[in-house]
Amino acid sequence: MKRLPLVFLAAILLLTPSCDFMKSINPFGKKAREAEALRQQQEAFRIADSIRVANEKQAEAERARQAELALQAEEQARLMSGYHVIVGSFLTPAYADAWLEHIRGFGYDAQLVDMNGGRWQLVSAAAYPDLHQAWNALGSITETIDSEAWVYKNE
Repeated sequence: MKRLPLVFLAAILLLTPSCDFMKSINPFGKKAREAEALRQQQEAFRIADSIRVANEKQAEAERARQAELALQAEEQARLMSGYHVIVGSFLTPAYADAWLEHIRGFGYDAQLVDMNGGRWQLVSAAAYPDLHQAWNALGSITETIDSEAWVYKNE
């Protein structure tokens, strides 16, 4: 009779495969399991939310970059298709580059303009969106840089 409780206890210990099994059938551990499941679910929501916020920030940065590129392209197109005050025209690209740097030394936003359908490279001291502004600037440019400057419309 004294051995019966010991045999019964030994049988229970041998039949239970692990502590995890005991935890899973433990009715008192149900709240702990539910709390752990809730914590894991909240962690998953937090991670998903942070990923969503990061994606939104990345998309916003990409939209801003695209808008900036579009603005730069529009400005470049405006400058290239407007009216230019030309201060030099060259067949040799090296001479055009040298004169371009010389004009930039005066503080102008000089640029090279290819003449439509020609071999000439034109050095533009400044570009303007309309003819009136180009003619107004022509006077001051002829006084400071070159007396033979002229206005060219790039199409």
